[in-house]
Amino acid sequence: MTTSQGTLSTYSNLRNNKNIVVGCGQEIPIRGYGQTYISPPYPPISLNNVLHAPKLIKNLIYVHRFTIDNNVAIEFDPFGFSVKDIQTEIPLMRCDCTGDLYPLTTTTRHQSTSPATFAALSPTLWHNRLGHHRANVLRFLSKNKFIECKQISSPSICQSCIYGKHVKLPFSISNSTTSKPFDIIHSDLWTSPILSSAGHKYYLFFLDDYTNFVWTFPIGRKSQVPSIFFLISCIH
Repeated sequence: MTTSQGTLSTYSNLRNNKNIVVGCGQEIPIRGYGQTYISPPYPPISLNNVLHAPKLIKNLIYVHRFTIDNNVAIEFDPFGFSVKDIQTEIPLMRCDCTGDLYPLTTTTRHQSTSPATFAALSPTLWHNRLGHHRANVLRFLSKNKFIECKQISSPSICQSCIYGKHVKLPFSISNSTTSKPFDIIHSDLWTSPILSSAGHKYYLFFLDDYTNFVWTFPIGRKSQVPSIFFLISCIH
């Protein structure tokens, strides 16, 4: 709900007179409704069906509707709240509280017009995104304003870096031979550390030993594996 019509990008007048009841029991008339968006540098976050009530003291947001419309999660803490993508848990915006209220602010402390800058993220996330570089690389990128990174302290243990530096044993020589497709099918189930945009966490692979043809099945639950095995057996 908003007190000003000018904050809405689209606006429609109400045909019938309607009121809202505030905490003290008083009824406040609604003049119309519309839609608006959170201004940059945030991603497109919409506020839909915003009621225009000029006699309101404060603009109000229906948190449940906000999370549904934008597919986000909101985490409250004593110092403010964070809005995160519900699938990737990547922070989209951060708002600090003032007094007893949690205001939705539309500006950042460090705003830049450079197209090469991004939202300030944790060093661990930048480490993963940029190919597991050392901390000095992140410091160089942050110092030269290529990325906005939170304070880079002592490096944390990265399991992927540890596994990547392990010496791998050679594969044993295989005595199996195939003369036609589907004689031997190799399979593996890989678990992704994060959800895909479609909500997939697991990837089931099938490799035909004769043709080297690969089938890849993104799935959301391990319980789906038997049905896919049945599907492959029907193809054979």
